[in-house]
Amino acid sequence: MNKLMMKGKMLLLIMMSLIVATSCDDDDDDIDLDQLTEESFVQQAGINNLFEIRTSEVTVDDAETAEVRQFAEQMIADHTAATNELKALADAKGLTVPTSLPQDRQAIVQRLEGKEGVPLDQDYMDVQVQSHIESVALFEQAADELDDEELRNFAEQTLPLLEAHLEMAREIEEMTNELE
Repeated sequence: MNKLMMKGKMLLLIMMSLIVATSCDDDDDDIDLDQLTEESFVQQAGINNLFEIRTSEVTVDDAETAEVRQFAEQMIADHTAATNELKALADAKGLTVPTSLPQDRQAIVQRLEGKEGVPLDQDYMDVQVQSHIESVALFEQAADELDDEELRNFAEQTLPLLEAHLEMAREIEEMTNELE
């Protein structure tokens, strides 16, 4: 019994020291790991635009509904224009806009390529809603945090368009979810 009590006390001491160690202040308060940099904004915004374009390109011809086709066409036009503007800003700052998608996003494009009709419409609109939620959050953060005035202005000016895309995507998603 005495050995059991000793083991229990040792376990308690170890757990208490772990609790104390993990609750200590690291003195990292001045470092914000979520701080958005100009480079990370250009990278993320570039990937988001490219993703919107590619998913829309694979959807535009095989969509079942006119609303989804029109939305895809608008996404291609609007995100191509945004990419061109972002690229001009990035080039002037020595930053690079991505020209390829990360593997996880490319897998979504390939998934959409394997569909047509109502299933494509539904999946595409689900993807668009999620992607635009992420884009709106990114551009809100950029508008608030970026030090570079030109990139911050780009984010501020593009944000209303992204919010409008999100609203349209949600409406069309609701409509497509009621199909078949």
